[in-house]
Amino acid sequence: MSLIKGLQRRLSMVIATVLSFLVLGGLAVWNASRQPAKASSEDKQHLQKQLRKGVGSEVQFAFTPEQTDEAVASATDFIYWRSGLQMSDETRKRLAQAESEVLSGRSPHITINELTDNMTAVVIERLATLTDEEIQWATEVSSDTMGQIRSRADGKWGVLSKKALIQQAKAGRTWSQRGDFALRDALHSMLKGEVNNRINALSAAFPERFGQAGEHGVTPTQALLIAYSVATDDQLTDSRSDIQQAVIQQRMDIGQTREQRKGQKISGRPYGPNGFLHPSAPQLFFNRAAVAKLLNLSEGGKK
Repeated sequence: MSLIKGLQRRLSMVIATVLSFLVLGGLAVWNASRQPAKASSEDKQHLQKQLRKGVGSEVQFAFTPEQTDEAVASATDFIYWRSGLQMSDETRKRLAQAESEVLSGRSPHITINELTDNMTAVVIERLATLTDEEIQWATEVSSDTMGQIRSRADGKWGVLSKKALIQQAKAGRTWSQRGDFALRDALHSMLKGEVNNRINALSAAFPERFGQAGEHGVTPTQALLIAYSVATDDQLTDSRSDIQQAVIQQRMDIGQTREQRKGQKISGRPYGPNGFLHPSAPQLFFNRAAVAKLLNLSEGGKK
């Protein structure tokens, strides 16, 4: 029994490495007892309000093929401002084409299961190819001012030191290179929970846009926003002005001077490398090949 428990703990730590390093989940053992308590009705209503002020006010979702370019432009700009992730012109064109194909009925929507499958495959493949230099870089830009890496923005699944994360990342890389099915299955389960949490919140806030996501799936642009949200733990809430004002208020509350702020290792963005709300390294996950596979962009939206 102790051997089994030991293997389970080892697997959990490797999964944690994958998810934390690619910023796709927690740093603690994954089991029912560690799940956060269900949000109250009041909490859910507050989240819906904040979503409408954030992604709801800044991203123009498309309902027809003619609205595709505006939808893609607003979504990619939203992501770039918040995390520094920038999509190439080529990928943006392919995303717009895929979006148009889906909205015109020539290609199917991306189902939630398909999105989860794609994310799992991309993370496993990417983990296997990480270099020591990439591991070191991601560790640095994902750590906070105390030199710790938080599991999620609220730290609900714990923290890890840089040294521990590097050790886990290298161990996780080996497991991925071996094609371990236990790792893939556990990772898929964790990602499924993360994706479903986003879908549920977005469906409640925007029933006209995401209300049928569970049954019919999402468009490529919607899938991009969901994957980005999971990867960075950006809940897609709050407008730019809200975030900027919150940062100013926080500095005032703690009496931080301009000189002190300059000395901090922060990027000026709320998410992504050295983000001041939740630092992470999504660039490891959102490279061109990964985005194409994640959103079925290989043939204009068709797999």
